Amino acid sequence: MVDVYHSRSMDGAFLERLKGELKDNFKGCKKIAIKMHFGEPGNNTAFTPKDVAPILEILESLGMEYYLYDSSVNYGGERGSPETHKSYASSKGFTHVETGDEYVDVKGKHFTYHVCKKLTDVDAVLVLTHVKGHECSGFGGAIKNLGMGALTGQSKGDIHTGGKPVFDGDCTKCGTCVAGCPIHGMKLVDTEKYPVVMNCYGCSNCAYVCPFNVIKPKVASFDILLSEGANAAQSRFKKRYYISVIKNVTAHCDCYADAGGIIAKDSGILMSPDGVAIDQATYDVVVKDSGDVFLKQNFKKGTEHILEAEKFGMGTRKYVLKEL
Repeated sequence: MVDVYHSRSMDGAFLERLKGELKDNFKGCKKIAIKMHFGEPGNNTAFTPKDVAPILEILESLGMEYYLYDSSVNYGGERGSPETHKSYASSKGFTHVETGDEYVDVKGKHFTYHVCKKLTDVDAVLVLTHVKGHECSGFGGAIKNLGMGALTGQSKGDIHTGGKPVFDGDCTKCGTCVAGCPIHGMKLVDTEKYPVVMNCYGCSNCAYVCPFNVIKPKVASFDILLSEGANAAQSRFKKRYYISVIKNVTAHCDCYADAGGIIAKDSGILMSPDGVAIDQATYDVVVKDSGDVFLKQNFKKGTEHILEAEKFGMGTRKYVLKEL
């Protein structure tokens, strides 16, 4: 069992406990990388400098140097290159920003993942996560933060492509997969043997829900590949700690200018040395406070990748929630 601390607000008791946790878990560390998401241009629910300031002040009080980091995306825009990404984050008021696409190879079962060097060349990584929904993983927490954001654009693309559907067998065209697509990207056509895929992010949900096992992911399910990528990244961190903030929980990822609106109540902030435990605890807190919002919004429960991450040995889902 792993301790996960939870506070309804970033108050004195929480910050005092956080300082003690970072002092103990990052003992001997001088340089810290903070893995976070700066949000897509136009997004007004992602982290702001004000949100992260109290955490940075604690690191400074402990005499630790730090930088804020996120990797480039593979679909262009201001976050598509290290230079424009850093400029954009700075324009939002963030300081101590580092970007870069250099990587180290980490061999997994399905892919060789490109883990960003900016996260491996430091003494420790603080995984700071804005909790939200996600079309592919259902729920976006710490594992999602690493399984996409700690990898290069090529590895992100491999994960999405690897989860796309492959059809084989006798399809009854029952329409279950069409109804289960979170982006409404499939349709039935009388003249086609299988459902037609018009748009696909590789979430693998159609493979999950197919009652006749006609659909399989191209390589493995999105959830398996996401958690394998997150575990690959964590395996190269010298030390790590996790903080997850349940505030402005949107339907979709911070990668969207319009993330789809708020779907859950603000439920505070959690911290733990275990990325799997904090995700399970975060999910449980959100569902307790707001209902099964991830399943309702994204047609996926949202715990599939948490279970897979535990299987990879990234951490444990068994936790003790300690209220502050």
